[in-house]
Amino acid sequence: MTVAKTKFNSELEKQEYVRACDSSFEARLDEVVKQICETAELRYLTLSGPTCSGKTTASKKLVSEFYERGKKVKIISLDDFFRSRAELQREAEAEGRAVDFDSERALDLPRLSAFISEIKQGRPAPIPRFDFTLGKAVNSEVFHPGDADILIFEGIQAIYPVFTDMIKGMKCLSLIINVEDSLEINGKTVSPRTVRLMRRLVRDFRFRGAEPDFSFVLWESVVKNEDKNILPFTAYADLHINSLLGYEPCMLKPYLAPLMESISPSSPYYGRAQELLALLADIDTVSSDYIPENGLYKEFI
Repeated sequence: MTVAKTKFNSELEKQEYVRACDSSFEARLDEVVKQICETAELRYLTLSGPTCSGKTTASKKLVSEFYERGKKVKIISLDDFFRSRAELQREAEAEGRAVDFDSERALDLPRLSAFISEIKQGRPAPIPRFDFTLGKAVNSEVFHPGDADILIFEGIQAIYPVFTDMIKGMKCLSLIINVEDSLEINGKTVSPRTVRLMRRLVRDFRFRGAEPDFSFVLWESVVKNEDKNILPFTAYADLHINSLLGYEPCMLKPYLAPLMESISPSSPYYGRAQELLALLADIDTVSSDYIPENGLYKEFI
């Protein structure tokens, strides 16, 4: 368990704490990156983990390290192979169920399978570009396999059995990034999943235009999908990174508290929101200005 520091005597102390936490994460990440870069004849890498675990930061670090070693890298975001939001909503209404944004059925599997088949043969293939604000793919680009020495398949779906079956036979390492420890906040134990929920509530509001009530609704399907398609398979990954940071509650508070306060008492998520507010009540805030330019928390705030 990691104990979060929640009280500070000065702004300098806050800065030093952020620097120490980020340095610890960077050291964990660097060790894994080193192992990956030293793997002979590596051609493919999958980078996965539950939502808001830090995949984007890890992928950028990998790209930087590979470039320094003279390797050309291409990141294939599996999120770009989502089906349109409107299509998923129509399908859910027709079947009388909630919209599924997380399981394999949210992916355009024929399109993804065709892409994998083409690059296996060394042939160019189109990559769609998904706009999360619009909820649909807006354009595409043609990827030529010869333009990259290493391909990184990044996304929660990179660990789904339906995807790993597609890449069987390809020389590949698998990397999982996740919040792997509980966080103690003023004597209260917060689970890894709750840490990621707090991250996601802020991220989805700031970068995807999602109100907190909607994020809570989605979280229910996120949890079900994780339990079925992600967490049972993480133990089989070749490499693991723990992305927990001690300053998280203090960094999230200025963004998360107003969101939780905006939830109406009539909302089914009012009680959950009050629980999160109670966690944040007696802690100092830490400015996001202290995050380094390539810091993990740039993903969330």
